[in-house]
Amino acid sequence: MMGEDIRFTLFAEVFAALAHPKRLEIVHILGHGEHTAGELVEKTGLSKANVSQHVGILKARGLIHCEKRGTFCHYRLTDPGVLDTCEQIRHLILDRMELSSRHRTELTRAKAPVRGKSHP
Repeated sequence: MMGEDIRFTLFAEVFAALAHPKRLEIVHILGHGEHTAGELVEKTGLSKANVSQHVGILKARGLIHCEKRGTFCHYRLTDPGVLDTCEQIRHLILDRMELSSRHRTELTRAKAPVRGKSHP
């Protein structure tokens, strides 16, 4: 059982690293190719310090890799599966939101005539 505990702890740490909108944005950007820190600053609108902080968290969890070339660090995803996983979760969320929205619409339609009726 101890191995299971460690496995779930590691899963939780990876999901925690992905639990910030800007880190998800960085993953999305890197999913389309390698970028330098400066390019990530430009694309995300974050400061260099903030990009560095977010990249550090993603690197610590093994989601991105840095290759130093000259004076620049080039970041890339460690595995394309990282982006695939994020996309699967995004679809799950969108499906849930669509379902929730559909139920809200149906409930609103069902309640509207009742509220509009006058009782004798």
